[in-house]
Amino acid sequence: MLLIDLPAGSWESWTEAQCVEALYQARWPHGFRCPDCNYAHCSVLRTRKYPLYICSSCKRQTSITAGTVMHGTRTPLRLWFRAMLWVAEEGTSVELAEILQVTYKTAWLIGHKLRDALTQEAEGQQLTGAVAVTGGIYGFKWYSGGSLHMKPEHQPVVIGAAMDDNEELLEIKMEHMDRSVTGNSRLLGRFVYEEFAEHHAPESVKSMKMYPYYGVKSLKPLSALLRHAMNWFDHRLQGIGPKYLQAYLNHQSFVFNISKRGDQVLGHLLQLCGTRRTVTCRQLTRRRLQLRVSKWRHLSRVC
Repeated sequence: MLLIDLPAGSWESWTEAQCVEALYQARWPHGFRCPDCNYAHCSVLRTRKYPLYICSSCKRQTSITAGTVMHGTRTPLRLWFRAMLWVAEEGTSVELAEILQVTYKTAWLIGHKLRDALTQEAEGQQLTGAVAVTGGIYGFKWYSGGSLHMKPEHQPVVIGAAMDDNEELLEIKMEHMDRSVTGNSRLLGRFVYEEFAEHHAPESVKSMKMYPYYGVKSLKPLSALLRHAMNWFDHRLQGIGPKYLQAYLNHQSFVFNISKRGDQVLGHLLQLCGTRRTVTCRQLTRRRLQLRVSKWRHLSRVC
């Protein structure tokens, strides 16, 4: 991990200049590089809110936030930095809005942009060494009993972990599995775990252990993490729909992994956000709009 001069003291005392310098180090750790021609020299225009870097070769103008998760934001950088710390606190968007003194919509959008960066990172990571896999059904209530078939609101989730020789969990990944893969049974079969392993573990893993549904009797620490995530979704967030479930699973995986590695949350997320492109509000909500249109069309045909 890169060493970044992060702002010191309480976040309320951070200045925009300190945050700009930290973001510069996260984005260009070896000095400025033009996004277009990769040239290493530039002039700096400091008459705007944030510095504008003008490439000495192609004259491309680049702001400190352009091409990052904070691209186009009107929210001060110090509030973004505080939101990065909030990710590890497992808070809610309502709590984030109160901390930053912004609207709920702004807090919700910041939170999802940060989760999108975590999702981009998770897509390039794989579990190595000895790997254990188990799973469960989000939305299923143990006291409900009844059929072994999943209901429409049930969402199958698989969790995998890299372990050391003492079966201590080192890193985890969670995935919201497609129903076309899992079928309709609440008892996830071995083929579901094999599908997960195919995407998240290389063929060179030392060993692969696949535990039955929730792995309660076999590997409690792994199933406990999945239960913790599901309890957070239900009790703190008041439930998560299938559209955003994967983003929140990646959020939970990050919280465990960063604490296990002992890395600085702000430094890691700053480096991640400085090198990942942002997702827009329209992109975040587009699927919901498409579903509404599809539903409207269906109802119009019925009527």
